Amino acid sequence: MASSNQPSYGKREEEYRSIARRVMSERDVKDALEALQDRFQRLQFMFEDCVEVHKQRMEKRRLRKEELKKERKVNLVTIVSLLVLITSFLVRFARVVVVIGKYSSSVEQDQIQTYPNSLSN
Repeated sequence: MASSNQPSYGKREEEYRSIARRVMSERDVKDALEALQDRFQRLQFMFEDCVEVHKQRMEKRRLRKEELKKERKVNLVTIVSLLVLITSFLVRFARVVVVIGKYSSSVEQDQIQTYPNSLSN
């Protein structure tokens, strides 16, 4: 009789089992089975290799993105610093222009008051 873990093929179980044993013992079947197992192992190896390459690419991509973020931050800080320096220079220059303008207008006023006759000629 059939054991609990063996499938039942019908009324001629012993005959079917003997056929299965003979087929599995044939050299061609064994060679084909070994070849399929070998192919399966190679495919598993290739799959694992592809997974590893994919992980490495993703890690490189992540590191490159982080690098670009840092680079953008440095560029932004540099640009803001330059703008602050240029603005500071322009404010100082504007103060000098205003002081020179006040000084020159006060000198002109003094000249007008000091020499009114010389300007009217």
